[in-house]
Amino acid sequence: MMRLMEKHAGVITPSASKGVFEDHYDVIVVGLGTAGSMAAIRAAQRGLKVLGLEKLSCMGGTGTTGGVVGYYYGNRGGVFESIDSQVAAYQRQDDLVPFLGVHSEIKNWVMDSEAMKAGVDVEYESYVIGVYLEGQAVKGLRWVSPKGVHQTSAKFIIDSTGNAEVCELAGCSFDMGREMDGTCQPFSNVQMRLYPNHKVGNFYTDSGYMDISKAEDVTRAIFESNLLGTHLQERYDAESMLLKICQLLGIRESRNIVGEERVTFSDFLEGRVTREPVFQGFSNLDNHGKDMAFESNTQQDWLVAASLFGPCFNVPIPREALIPRGFDGLLAAGRCISLDHDIASAIRQKRDMEKCGETAANMAYLSISEEVPIREISYEQLVELQLETGCMRAGDRPEFKEMTPQESNEELAVPAMKWLNDPQEIKVALSSDKSGFAIWSAKRLGDQMRGTLQEWMGEQDYGLLRKNCALALGLIGDSVCLPVLREMVYSRDLYVPKSSRKFNQPHVFAAIYLLGRLEDQDIMPELLSFIRSEAFIDKMDVDRSNDEFIFDLKELYFQFFSFSMIAAIRIADAFPKWRSQVTELLTNRLADPELELVITLKTHIKEANGFLKKNMNDRVNYIYEKRVQHWI
Repeated sequence: MMRLMEKHAGVITPSASKGVFEDHYDVIVVGLGTAGSMAAIRAAQRGLKVLGLEKLSCMGGTGTTGGVVGYYYGNRGGVFESIDSQVAAYQRQDDLVPFLGVHSEIKNWVMDSEAMKAGVDVEYESYVIGVYLEGQAVKGLRWVSPKGVHQTSAKFIIDSTGNAEVCELAGCSFDMGREMDGTCQPFSNVQMRLYPNHKVGNFYTDSGYMDISKAEDVTRAIFESNLLGTHLQERYDAESMLLKICQLLGIRESRNIVGEERVTFSDFLEGRVTREPVFQGFSNLDNHGKDMAFESNTQQDWLVAASLFGPCFNVPIPREALIPRGFDGLLAAGRCISLDHDIASAIRQKRDMEKCGETAANMAYLSISEEVPIREISYEQLVELQLETGCMRAGDRPEFKEMTPQESNEELAVPAMKWLNDPQEIKVALSSDKSGFAIWSAKRLGDQMRGTLQEWMGEQDYGLLRKNCALALGLIGDSVCLPVLREMVYSRDLYVPKSSRKFNQPHVFAAIYLLGRLEDQDIMPELLSFIRSEAFIDKMDVDRSNDEFIFDLKELYFQFFSFSMIAAIRIADAFPKWRSQVTELLTNRLADPELELVITLKTHIKEANGFLKKNMNDRVNYIYEKRVQHWI
């Protein structure tokens, strides 16, 4: 029996059938943004009958209407390359104003042309309002356009809305945001400017946080971010002229489906990667958040303890990550595929999302043309299709060794990174100001390095080798490092390593984090003193070279407060005798009207810093209440 799933007052409920389908397609692609435009074009080029539904009036999403006209990492290859080549050819014409990046207006035109040539039926200003289900199989959509309301069936729906809106209507399971408080990455606003030498380019500001699942919060975010002073300044000159503010917000993260297979950062770091990738994502762990203390242990191990924001890596993505668990006739493409919060910050770059859309099209094509269920399509046939345009490359499929269930292919962990295995090389690197790779290399070797790290840590008086050995031992879980970590905290050690090109973390916060993980009671008085008062901050000599992450003393105090709060709660979780003291202190401190906890979100112009301060008091209150409620 077929049922129609619609949303009423925010609640998805089955409704009575609204009549028979008016039309039928092989594939309906919902959302013609970064991934969906490539999915629709490629599916039609394969000979399928394709309908593309888009709520805006053009294709391309973030890369066109959103104004993100450059590429930040991501792997080359795919049908998008031919589109970008056509755009570049137009841009080289002498009578066009030089454009920094892929010209968004020309790309709109080229994609429309390619879609029409391939035979895609495109409906702009159109919205899906219902999903037809037969059991767990998606059979069609109810949607509205300027022409009215429509019921259309399809063999496959490809949800490329970014926010998995069709999957939501169908009843798929989701994850969203980080585990501690459900927060997603900051979103951005983009404007187009006329730069020196009469070149047109973009400028963006990280503008805040929002809950994409709540319409009122999205509206609030749009209004607040549009009114930022970075967009409408007091004056402009001929060398920096505002051309337009892009209407589409740059949303980095929202819902992720629970797929037939889930890609997680912890699995990836341990080498537990798919044997059958369909494309590879390539980026660093590009987290734009400034509240690292609230991220997962795995992410803090990487970004805080080892300070490895910058290194890039290839992440193999399986086809099962595009298939919502338990559903048929439905695929996801784009940033909403089955990823955990940690790795989602790396698997969202435009090139990789364009590949993801093409992959979904090839999967649907194989299922339809071979008349087999989507889970049974031939991997080898899919690889052949992916190789045609370079969506996959010959070396993308890793060579696995046969392992017992207790073993893993650790040599495959973090592909494209050359980890250190020679103890002497590790020692040299741990003695340098670029110690991150060595810290993680020692962590990977684990017990093989434990005794050696302990020995090195005692070789000198509180130098870089000693401190970095303590950080590595902390990641291994060895309590012998506790005295050195405590000393980093007592001395308010703001030394910033240079392991990454930016967003390196001061030693003091890495030490506080690890002391919390190691449940060290001896550090509790110091942590509580950081929470109790910010007076110590004024006496500190702040390293101004870290201005991209910590702009001023107020932001520095937020880092002390947030890392200390989470560490203190961890220790009180393990030792109940601390709970009443931690509860009383935090309750009183968070109720203090004078307490101001702020972060500064990323901007590309220094004079705008004051406009981008974000109050964190409410977020900290929420996390505190959530973390301590089980004590009562």
